Amino acid sequence: MCLPSNDNDAWYYPSYGFEPNEEGLPAPPFRGNWGMKTFNEAKWVRRGKMAAWGPWMEDWEAEDRARKRVRQLLQQEEEQEPQLTLPHLRSPSPPLMAPYPHPNAQHLSYTSFVMDKATTHSFRSRVFDELEDSTNTLIEGETTLRRALGRLWQVMSEDPDEVGVGTSLVPKREDEEGDEHDPDNRLARAPDLTPVVHKLFLSPDQESIFDNMQFSRADMQRETLEKSLATLHELQDDGREYVERLEEIREGLGDSRTQRDGVWELVRKKAIQELQEVASAAAAVS
Repeated sequence: MCLPSNDNDAWYYPSYGFEPNEEGLPAPPFRGNWGMKTFNEAKWVRRGKMAAWGPWMEDWEAEDRARKRVRQLLQQEEEQEPQLTLPHLRSPSPPLMAPYPHPNAQHLSYTSFVMDKATTHSFRSRVFDELEDSTNTLIEGETTLRRALGRLWQVMSEDPDEVGVGTSLVPKREDEEGDEHDPDNRLARAPDLTPVVHKLFLSPDQESIFDNMQFSRADMQRETLEKSLATLHELQDDGREYVERLEEIREGLGDSRTQRDGVWELVRKKAIQELQEVASAAAAVS
């Protein structure tokens, strides 16, 4: 009976006790585990591993773990990672310190506040003007779309059957005798209650003018038309809301600019008073 316990190490490790006279054993026709015990240089192969599996593999893994523990116990020198630098920029990149001096966090007088370049740039900047111009441009851009949609609704509200007909009033004619109970005459005189949009976009014969099956039924045509009109109404509502928000932003920008200009004028007046007081004090001392 062939059992793993009856195997010899020479079958798996040729360097240990492998006799040269066994070189005449047939070579394995394939690589794998099946039928490899009686072939030359036989080893158990584990699929997905870098090396073949053989006896004492667990002992080797245990020794490897022991070596790793010993290396961890030894004192290790900390590897200093080199500082990352880019060859086309100054070193170190980015710089650790700003190339300009730090601004004063606190001003003790109105004069120092006015003479600070950062403060002057903040209060005299044209950012509010540029933002207001951009807002006006966006509002004017929505005007074209709103005008086009208004013209579209106007055209779709006009009845194509009444185009070219004069607006003169026609007096009502009395029903002739004998025609009071005639259903055909009543039907002919009845007004057409078909929506104008259906007259413009739907086939009057309730049949499609296309060969595609998507438009083969009148119900599908009507449903598609209603969805398209609903999309146009949503677009118009979104445009109106967008313009309202832009107008609110423009008003907020105007209020912020007014407050900023008021604060700047007040600070300037205080700074001028301080300079006048200093000048008068210097004149009195001299």
